[in-house]
Amino acid sequence: MPRVRRSTPISGLPLGDPRARVHIAAVGFEVERVTEPITTDRADRVYLLTRSEHDDAAAFVAEVERRLRLAPWPVEVRVVRTDIWDVFGALAVYRQIFEAERRFDRHQDGVVPLKVNVSTGTKITAIAGTLACMLWKGEPYYVRVSQAWYSDRSPKVRAVNDVIRTVDPVGVYELRQPGPELVGVLEALRRRGGTLRKHELIRELGLDRPLEGGAPTSPQARHGRLRRRLEPLERRWGFVRIDSGGPRGRVHLTEQGRVALVLFGSSRGPPDGTR
Repeated sequence: MPRVRRSTPISGLPLGDPRARVHIAAVGFEVERVTEPITTDRADRVYLLTRSEHDDAAAFVAEVERRLRLAPWPVEVRVVRTDIWDVFGALAVYRQIFEAERRFDRHQDGVVPLKVNVSTGTKITAIAGTLACMLWKGEPYYVRVSQAWYSDRSPKVRAVNDVIRTVDPVGVYELRQPGPELVGVLEALRRRGGTLRKHELIRELGLDRPLEGGAPTSPQARHGRLRRRLEPLERRWGFVRIDSGGPRGRVHLTEQGRVALVLFGSSRGPPDGTR
């Protein structure tokens, strides 16, 4: 669970209000590249992703907070501390923020899209932010600079750090999501260490239970129900790997399947623990 610190007063629009203008930006050695799109959009709430209080970019995070506190309207800043070099951690944090802001249903009408800065922070946070927008109808943007005023070797906060040229929207496509029955297979594998024999997976998923009306299921019917779930997971998505086609074959959760669980699995809740 990432640690969150609220550094400014709560904005006029509460968490999850569909009218709120919300931005997410990972902060590296940037200031204007983070603040300018936020102030131009008059954001109501901002999530700043950073690694830790002792990170080399801590001075830049502090400067971003200071400038946003000077905004002529109430902008709420939440600093989320997480491992910005870990793809699983970054994906989980983006998902928790989208859920907390009720931007998790990409087909919901009348909701202001959540905006994500994919030009700051690390490549990992940029990739995770782009994926989050593809999945949950966010709007990624890239801030182009014409000049940077700090040295890569010894970055220091200055009166002017980056000269902003443009803020460009990033076009993304919608990603298809596996249905809940398929996600349930992945979660069952994770609960049992990532590998199960087919007959064990049938029990774990409850596919051996009687059908509606109390009619028992035959072994062939149980394996048929499991096969209909495993085939798209293996062939279309690559989320599982199956050792053999027989009833005693083993089903393995792949690395892609573990990433899918971060994106689609049961939520661990919004990033809380505000301090």
